[in-house]
Amino acid sequence: MAPQSTPVSSAASTAASTAANSGLTGLDLTRYRALVFDLDGTLIDSMPYHIRAWQQVALEHEGFVVEPQFIYERGGFSSPNIVRDLIKAGCKVPSIDAFVKRKVELYRAHMAEVPVFDQVLTILKEARSRGAKIGIGTGTQRINAVDILKQHGLSELIDVIVSGDDVTRHKPEPDTFLKALELVQVAPEDALIVEDGLPGIQAAAAGHIDCLIVDRGNLVRFVPGR
Repeated sequence: MAPQSTPVSSAASTAASTAANSGLTGLDLTRYRALVFDLDGTLIDSMPYHIRAWQQVALEHEGFVVEPQFIYERGGFSSPNIVRDLIKAGCKVPSIDAFVKRKVELYRAHMAEVPVFDQVLTILKEARSRGAKIGIGTGTQRINAVDILKQHGLSELIDVIVSGDDVTRHKPEPDTFLKALELVQVAPEDALIVEDGLPGIQAAAAGHIDCLIVDRGNLVRFVPGR
């Protein structure tokens, strides 16, 4: 059974509340030579599954509770960094590596159930059809990104994946997105980031890259990078 949806990040919620002044009117996506998509919560509806995995591993290891909002606020973080924040919040985690390994096992056990957001996928396909480069910029492990894109038949549409394994400074630092653009040889001013989470939105701003904010597959706000 699929987990029930939970509230989105505070950044996306704020964006949704101001959609009337979102900057989406007249937005021309055809001018971008590259689009880089966040994965979890942006292209695929995976956040409820990640949250369920975090909650289960917390109960198995030390019996503490992980609130959904804690994970949503860290959308785009690498798993080890999420665990470090749990420790800072007072949770007892004897081994970060073991905790993350078990969380990944729990998520991957249900990965085949994770759906794609159709409206965001349409943007990706339209950009690809006109010759734009397509990247994935995610905090998740590379194996998860590769496997879920393959599962949805999207691998051939993606030019580059930059995962949490590929950078040392994760979102909200801009390295994930800048590396993706470097690999496809497109300047930041010619690119668009598609994101749902506050760390990713902050990463786009730090890289001076235009950002299209989405909320559960809906377009809610455009933020210019310059």
